[in-house]
Amino acid sequence: KACAMAKRNVSLAAARFCVLFAAVQSLKDSPSLLAHGPKISLPAAFLGRFKHSEHSRRNVFRVRSSVTDKPVDKIATEDEIRGPVLRPSLPSDPTSFDIGCVANPVVLPPSVTKTDKWQMYYYGNPGTWANDTKGFLPTGYIGLAESTDGINWEKVVGQDEGGSILAPTGQKADFDGLHIGVGDVIRKGEDELHMYYFGGSFEEISLGGPMPPAKGLRMRIGRARSTDGGRSWERMGLVLDYNESEGLFASWPRIILPDEEGKPWRMLYHAFNGTRWAAFEATSADNGETWTRVGKMAIGPGEPDAWDGSGVGTRAVTRSKDGELVMIYEAVGGAGGPFAGKHRFGLAHWDEASGAWIKDTQISGVPGGPILEPGVTPLKPWTSHVIGTPYMLCGDDGSMSLYFCSKRDNDMCMSIGLVKSASGNLDPSSWNPVSPKDNCM
Repeated sequence: KACAMAKRNVSLAAARFCVLFAAVQSLKDSPSLLAHGPKISLPAAFLGRFKHSEHSRRNVFRVRSSVTDKPVDKIATEDEIRGPVLRPSLPSDPTSFDIGCVANPVVLPPSVTKTDKWQMYYYGNPGTWANDTKGFLPTGYIGLAESTDGINWEKVVGQDEGGSILAPTGQKADFDGLHIGVGDVIRKGEDELHMYYFGGSFEEISLGGPMPPAKGLRMRIGRARSTDGGRSWERMGLVLDYNESEGLFASWPRIILPDEEGKPWRMLYHAFNGTRWAAFEATSADNGETWTRVGKMAIGPGEPDAWDGSGVGTRAVTRSKDGELVMIYEAVGGAGGPFAGKHRFGLAHWDEASGAWIKDTQISGVPGGPILEPGVTPLKPWTSHVIGTPYMLCGDDGSMSLYFCSKRDNDMCMSIGLVKSASGNLDPSSWNPVSPKDNCM
């Protein structure tokens, strides 16, 4: 039932960004609109370290027949086996909240978790949000997985709905009542982790024209804390509301902690105004307690016909080994417009002198790149349909690890992948795909 619901409620194309257009109720029967959401098929479990009986045949996964609409087992190809590092759960798993999709990885290395394990926070849903409301985004509930190497992951069964670690409240008056998604997780002192997340409310927004009012589009940024290593979370309230001058919502926050005492914290988030996606910035002078908008676009669309002509959405920021702030961002091509443009990854650098993000021109000669494209080497064929929600880490040796969400086609649910650059260089030839292949039978 859950898998069938996931198929009915979400269609196939333009990616997690396609919030507005996808919101229409009639989209449940539309052939193409949301590439990042739960899709037709339900792959078997993550091909890694699960010990549930459903995962014992790691070279088999489950899809939905396009003829009978019933679940069928399919022998996985080599690419399907040696692809994602995290996949959606099965309906019988204790983490059934994410049977439709997994996306937006936020990865903490042992140096941050203060344990011998890595942690991955992510969001997913079973095709619905709170109160069985149809979902058109891959958001909904937040989950946790752990690893000893950052490659092989085992999901942690949370205390909230469906085995999640944080769920929407289900209350119509709450900003996070309908659906939520993790944005970033940071350590605050020795004993606390703080999560910056975004939530969508039950408020209906009229889009004009023939499209009916939609719930879940009005998103705002909140904060929660954990004192037990991320197992359970206490909400701390709203930290940043949407602003009409930016768009319909404030969402997908990433936190940039200062490299020196006394400097402000920075938050990058993005919005959509009906015609373009763009990232904005807010700062905090009190270690994340309160936030003030900078008042200008941090990074946005290129020229109208450019590869990033429809704008910039999710983004990952880290410091390279030499201390430079670098950003990999998900952009939407101008050719297809903000709803159907191709999604690719670009590169930008922070310029301290001008106080601005500058799109890289060294790699391709074109502002931003792109540096990675769906299904194009070094990415594997399983990424052919779309890539999104990047999260990047710099290792002690200067290497770079880039986690992202992707899927092969409309018969695959959104999953999480990984590429690494041993040199720390960010051009396409420096990246190599990594998977938990050693654990596959």
